[in-house]
Amino acid sequence: MLQPLVQALVRSKNEAADDVLAEALRMGSDAERSLALGALLRRGTIRGLSRVVGIHGQLPEPLQQTVLQNIRIFHSALRECGRSDDASLRLGAMKLIALGRLGKLTYVLSESLHHQDETIGRSAVEAIVALARWVATETRKLQRGAYNAEAHADGAGDLVDASGVVESPAQRICRELAEQRPDIESAVARAMDVHRGAHGPDLLRAALFLADWPGSKTLAILHTSRHGGQSLMVRRLQQPPDSEHVEAFLLGAAHGGLRSQFGAAFAHIDQAPVLDALVRKTHWLKNHQLQLCVHQVSRGVWWGEAELARDLLRRDGDEAARVGEWISASGVHDGVQDQRLDQIRQRLDGSGDAHFAARLRLLRCAARRPRGASVALLKSFLADPDERLMRLAAREIVRRRPVDFENVLLQMMTSAPESVRRVISRAVGQAGFESFWTRYDRLDRPTRKAAGRAMLKILPDAVNRLSRRLSSGPAAQQLKAIQVARELGMIDSLSNVLQQLCSDPNPKVRSRAVGALGEMAQPPTPLLLDRILNDADARVRANAIEVLEQKQQKEYLPMLAQRGRSVHNRERANAIKAMHRMKVGTATNQLTHMLRDSRSEHRISAMWTLRQIGFWKLLTEVGRLAREDENLKVRRYAVTVLRDVAEMVRNQPARKAG
Repeated sequence: MLQPLVQALVRSKNEAADDVLAEALRMGSDAERSLALGALLRRGTIRGLSRVVGIHGQLPEPLQQTVLQNIRIFHSALRECGRSDDASLRLGAMKLIALGRLGKLTYVLSESLHHQDETIGRSAVEAIVALARWVATETRKLQRGAYNAEAHADGAGDLVDASGVVESPAQRICRELAEQRPDIESAVARAMDVHRGAHGPDLLRAALFLADWPGSKTLAILHTSRHGGQSLMVRRLQQPPDSEHVEAFLLGAAHGGLRSQFGAAFAHIDQAPVLDALVRKTHWLKNHQLQLCVHQVSRGVWWGEAELARDLLRRDGDEAARVGEWISASGVHDGVQDQRLDQIRQRLDGSGDAHFAARLRLLRCAARRPRGASVALLKSFLADPDERLMRLAAREIVRRRPVDFENVLLQMMTSAPESVRRVISRAVGQAGFESFWTRYDRLDRPTRKAAGRAMLKILPDAVNRLSRRLSSGPAAQQLKAIQVARELGMIDSLSNVLQQLCSDPNPKVRSRAVGALGEMAQPPTPLLLDRILNDADARVRANAIEVLEQKQQKEYLPMLAQRGRSVHNRERANAIKAMHRMKVGTATNQLTHMLRDSRSEHRISAMWTLRQIGFWKLLTEVGRLAREDENLKVRRYAVTVLRDVAEMVRNQPARKAG
């Protein structure tokens, strides 16, 4: 009988339905209350949910849990109730904000801090402290891996959230903290600045809860000038910490504004019991022994190597790494820190994955130093047995760019793992390649060839860098890149780019690229050959004929015979030379006709072809050109050919005698 009535009330648009359901929730039996609460949650109106907030404390425990499980629905209602003039409604809203972990509504709590009713102000600050404590507690549990251990022990599986995403308990808590923590930190920091007075100590407690990581907005109060809570926070951090505020105490020690006695005590406490207590993050100095520790300072000298070695023998990897963090924050000279931290690293070295986390903490200590500090510890991590730490150390050295860092990293290129070599190559490869590229034109051929081979060994991505020079930039750069590729024997590695350059708009680039195709292990495709053999530029066609000669492409012999009568001297000469190498009988006749051609450049190219193929039966024709040709250049070239032949004939008897 009640179900149809409840359904009708849920569908009703009259505000009186909210009042009826709220009255049933307040006065009905347990079954009726459950039905009424479900109906109000389904309606989701601010008026109805506000009535639930007002009587939440009077509901049975199961119904209170139901409200907390659906607390996200109450967001707007809690915002309205938290600003209501009704004291009971306002107190109920603040309590639910704290119980429901609604950090985004912390600003509603801060608005009530200076309310005329002292009870409301007290409840607001208690709710803020409760939210801050929840954030700090859950953060510590995540850092200890407590959720993963509990899930493994209980056999609990992953959870599915409202959007259908599968997430583990640790992932769910991480997501909640990421959503809630920024708003809580901002509200607490603003409350300390604006709402000073009676609530100052409680707000300070909340701020110290949240000051447990370097990026905390409440820890930033120490660095914010004219912040209302700065002096209060500094005075509290100068005192011995409670166990729940140790993280804030340790982070605050790095702040230069704290008094010198505190800094000295933090820097140089060398008493083993005190250090043990700090390393384990217990409530050290809770018995107010700060001044005693100040007198126990060794004044600028940290443990000696022997004392530190004895202390490390009784510690596991995690505690040894915490000692390293202490030394890193001590303020002693970088050189002393490097010696002590490297001593700890060697204690943890060779342990494989067992002490990976501890060595990672030491590496982070070195990475937190300011730019310009010593990198000796980072260099020692370049020899770490774990590839991941080597890679992180290399990246940090690259980021800091100390003096002579290129040589330090390049020395590792022959022995480092592949991933580390890629990091080094990306960092110093550009400088190494640029140095070779700039000096290339000033070196003689053997020297630059040796330097290029050394560069290829050191820089795995040199092929990619040269490929980028080939595919873009001015024509002079592309021509130089093709020359480098030919001298270093990289034609096969760059074959795709070179084939694309065969269609470049610049005829010089096309010609140089086509000339490089003859050095490829695989012959060019017929489509590419047809295109370059019919290029508009004669130099490109001449180089294409040389490719046919080198690859012995005899199927193009008819085309070569035709090009042997070309109007372009270089193309004609290369065609005749190619036919002779392919043992075509007509090559001799075509060469004879070319030597007797009326054009002087053709006669010179014909004599060049004669020298290349060594067909000395036509020397009489060359002698005629040397005596009778009307062109001075032709006569001089013919004389040069005859002189070279005579020199060759004179040397032959000497070779036979030898």
